[in-house]
Amino acid sequence: MDLVTGATGFIGAQLVRHLLESGQKVRILVRSPQKAEAVFGTLCESLDVAEGDLGDAASLARAAAGVERVYHLASRINFQGSLKRMRAINVEGTRRLLDACVAAGVKRVVHMSSIAAGGPAVMDENGRYRARTEEDEPAPLPDAYGITKLEQERLALSYRDRGLEVVAVRPSAVFGPGDPDGMNTLIWMVKTGRLPFYLGSAQTVANLVFVKDVVRGTVAAMERGRSGEIYNLVGPNLTQEQLIGLLAHVSGGRSPRWGMPVPVLIGAARLVTAGARLTFRRRSLVHPNQIRNWTAPWIVSDDKARRELGLVPTDTAAAFRETLQWLQAYKAGQAEAGAAREA
Repeated sequence: MDLVTGATGFIGAQLVRHLLESGQKVRILVRSPQKAEAVFGTLCESLDVAEGDLGDAASLARAAAGVERVYHLASRINFQGSLKRMRAINVEGTRRLLDACVAAGVKRVVHMSSIAAGGPAVMDENGRYRARTEEDEPAPLPDAYGITKLEQERLALSYRDRGLEVVAVRPSAVFGPGDPDGMNTLIWMVKTGRLPFYLGSAQTVANLVFVKDVVRGTVAAMERGRSGEIYNLVGPNLTQEQLIGLLAHVSGGRSPRWGMPVPVLIGAARLVTAGARLTFRRRSLVHPNQIRNWTAPWIVSDDKARRELGLVPTDTAAAFRETLQWLQAYKAGQAEAGAAREA
């Protein structure tokens, strides 16, 4: 049996469906069985639903019992979170899960990390950027998310010393059917002509990956990945101009005509963040860390995943089309539901 944590999330839900379609027996760790029912519907009848979370060691022990393989996707993604709170979930929660795996005799774990753990492109001795590989010394951006994802990744891989086979995968920014938010927000903004400017230079490189490629790569890492190794699950390295231009072409939308300088964006984000604090809001609409992440040069190599996992990314234009079809259907459904409530 396979255990999936983070099963009701964007990637997790698609991974669970893929495993079920492949004939695997799947147990999911969820904080709320009601949410599992909302996400999976009648598929819940084919799932073993274990209620618990990364903060509850007893629930993790129950979830790991009788399991051979674990896909660990549960994590907190928050570029505004404090280091202490992020460590409590991403690092200490992972420690509890892996302790439970060791005690239960689990054989193999695939840990979902992030390219945030490795950091942006590497600058060579000539001051030019090159693609970051899995073998480069990690250099995450100085925010709680990147720092704790690296700590979490290193912790997971250290459990090889306790008898677990552990493989780590690092997806880039994920888009695709199934998520009305996240990177899909950018896709919809371009389609509707509401992206006013590039964030920083139009020549800054960004890396997006199709959710179905992340699922395929994660399963391939479980089946063929070498224990102790890290694999980047990424799409093509495209400048913002190339990426958004392709998206505009596919969607019939519009690309921005100019870029907002990074210092201006960070200054505005600081003001918005200060305003949120003054009004006692827990989260700001935008935070300087989010600006730094988007405007960093995310040039990442997928050579290792291609070579060892056999992963070939989906054509980006085709992935955008599939995502847009889902978003259009989702938006139409939301509009119909809203009209029905008002009637």
